[in-house]
Amino acid sequence: MKKIISSIAVTLLLISSANAQKSTYISLKYAKGSGTETQDYSTGFSTKTKFDMSEKSLGIGLESKSNKIELNYNVMNTDGYDLKSYGIEYIKSINNLSFNTKKLKIKPELNMGLKYYKEVHNTNGIGIKLGVGVSTEISKAFEVGVGYEYQYVAWETMEGYYVDIDTDDSMFNFKLFGRFKF
Repeated sequence: MKKIISSIAVTLLLISSANAQKSTYISLKYAKGSGTETQDYSTGFSTKTKFDMSEKSLGIGLESKSNKIELNYNVMNTDGYDLKSYGIEYIKSINNLSFNTKKLKIKPELNMGLKYYKEVHNTNGIGIKLGVGVSTEISKAFEVGVGYEYQYVAWETMEGYYVDIDTDDSMFNFKLFGRFKF
């Protein structure tokens, strides 16, 4: 699975780098929200558990006009347990919907991404992320923003002696982020 995500990342970065106007950036993100974990047992029994979550993310990206491709490392804390993941994210700034205040230009953004979780309770997981937000440039080198995201993680089946368990997590969170361009 790591090879698939790496291949997608390299392909998207190559496509982005074909555009003449580009810059590189480092991103920091903090998100806070809640979620539901569903466990379906092969015996027909099912459970749902609600949890609180927070996530910290460090990424490096390539920006080209209104498109951004970002590779990131994430640490999600769910009720005291850290889940680490690697991801790739596509971010689209919608410049034709941007508006100016007296000093700032506010740009709406859409984002979508893929995440890979390795060996959590001896299973791996694949996640998707969809989000909306707004960002503004504080200076030519620094951009900040806020947004709202939905994340879904499907885990490998945990095989037991008497029963197998399929687990998935569904989360909604509010995010704050900053991007440092160089």
